[in-house]
This record gives sequence, structure tokens and C-alpha cells, in this order.
Amino acid sequence: MTENFVDTVVIGAGVVGLAIARKFSLSKKDVLVVEEQSTFGTITSTRNSGVIHAGVYYDKDSLKSKLCPVGNRLLYDYCDQHKIPHINTGKFIVSSSVDESKELQKIIDQSKDSGIEGIRFVSKEYVKSKEPLIECIEALYVPSTGIIDQNALMRSYLGDIEDNSGSIAFNSKFLRSEIVNGCHLSKILSEGEEIEIKSNILINAAGLYAQGISKRIESLDHETIPKVYFAKGNYFDTGRNLNIKHLIYPVPNEESLGLHLGLDLGMQVRFGPDVEWINEINYEVNDDRLDNFYKGIQKYLPSIDRSMLKPGYSGIRPK
Repeated sequence: MTENFVDTVVIGAGVVGLAIARKFSLSKKDVLVVEEQSTFGTITSTRNSGVIHAGVYYDKDSLKSKLCPVGNRLLYDYCDQHKIPHINTGKFIVSSSVDESKELQKIIDQSKDSGIEGIRFVSKEYVKSKEPLIECIEALYVPSTGIIDQNALMRSYLGDIEDNSGSIAFNSKFLRSEIVNGCHLSKILSEGEEIEIKSNILINAAGLYAQGISKRIESLDHETIPKVYFAKGNYFDTGRNLNIKHLIYPVPNEESLGLHLGLDLGMQVRFGPDVEWINEINYEVNDDRLDNFYKGIQKYLPSIDRSMLKPGYSGIRPK
């Protein structure tokens, strides 16, 4: 069994793990990222909407409400500096009833508390002038929302890690860790060989698998590890450019932000995610979800043809 020492071990090479590892490596820390998959970002980090969020939905004084607006601006700056493909599309949050318009008022009130820049009420006529296919009674316009190439972002993070003497071990499984003489002693299974790695810092950024990883870190109080719930989000694609330029979100419900109209960087339209609570990880998108998608989409895009909707992809949010 071989033994190595690094300052920091990060478990998980998704966008969060890579961003953390990059920060440490830029501080001249010796960093190792441990990833069980054969490449980076294959699970949650690329199975999502690819949205640069403004931070409009979060409760006042929560960490998300404080950090998301700042992160929004920093991410645009990073994309400009590092030539990461992205589009500042802006988005409309549209209401289809008086009750939904009341919810829009709550959203804008908490958005102003969080320092969201430029968010404002707009009339249905204004929405129609920008997006002729969209129907609503009024909307919120959120100018700082956008879309990003997640893979390009993660490649950039990885490049900075490697340029600053950090490294990443793919096809490597974290087995367990304990504290020995004030250091984390972690055992990693890599290409059939069990390796011991000592580090000053051990960071768990394993996403869907973070709870399982935590239970294998002996120094943690396992009673503090929360139960994980898997919220699967399904998407339906159109494969078409409908000449829609903004993201379109309905008023959120208790479970999700609603079946929003998303765009890829080629401006092709897709819809989702919905919420499907599951016990085991699977990524199949079932045709039987089409009816709910079609009904939800019709509220703000009545011209949608049901035949345009095809099962796309899915992702899973750990809750």
C-alpha cells in the first residue's frame, strides 16, 4: 500500500468540487481531487438546466439569498475573462392568474432584500413585444439570469487546478478516512490499488453520494448526517429554435420552480425540470409524464404542439 501527503483532498469532481479545488490550488495549496467516474461532472453538474441564476427565490437572510446574487456577478466576470460560452438571456417569470400575480409580488419583495439588480414588473404587452408566443397577465423581468456551457466552465476550473500543480484522480473510489496524528488518513481505491493519502484538509463534495461518503469519515458524528431525498427532474426537448430569446418561468409551486422553458446555447427550446421523488438513482425519462408537461406548458405557451415534445434527459437533486 502506497502512502502520499497532500494539503487538501477534495472528494468529487463536479462543478462544486472543482471550484473548491481551484480556489485552494490558486492559494498554492497542494490539492488532489478524487473522482469515482472516468471524467468530471457526469452526474448532477451536467444534468441540469445550465442556468446562471439571479437568486430571486430564496428566503431573506438565508445563505442562498446572500451568496447567489454575488455569485451571479462573479460568474459572468469569470466567463468573460476565461472565454466560457454563455448568454445573458434574462428571464420572465410569468403569471397566469391574479393569485399568481400576488406570488410575483412576494418574489420581487424578497429579491430587493437580496440586492437583485434590475428586477421589475412588466406588463403582458411588454412580454408580448419581446416574446410574441408567450401568454400571461403580467410578469417579472429578471435581467441577470443567463445560460452557460457547464462543461466548458468545469474544463476551465480543471485547467487552473492543473496549472497550479493540483491533480485529479479519475476512476478512484474513496473508501474511508480517519484522523491519525492530526491528519486525515484517507484510503482510496485507484485502478485496483489501495492508496493511503494523508491531508490537512478533507472536503466532501460528492453531491448525490455525499451522505454515503460522510458515513465513511470516522471523525464525523454520524448522527449529524442528514437523510438524503432524491428529487428527480425530467426534461422534454423540442430540438427546435422557436425564436424565443428569454428563459420563461411560471410562478413556482411548493415543490419546484415549475416547468420552465429553457434554452441551450444554440437557442433550442426544452422544458423542465419537473419533480419526481425516487428512492433509487435512475435517469430514464418516461413518456407517461408528457401529459403533465403539456398541460403546464400550455399555460404560458398555448401554441405548443404536443407532438413537438420528446423525452430528453433527467437529473437528480439531493435534498
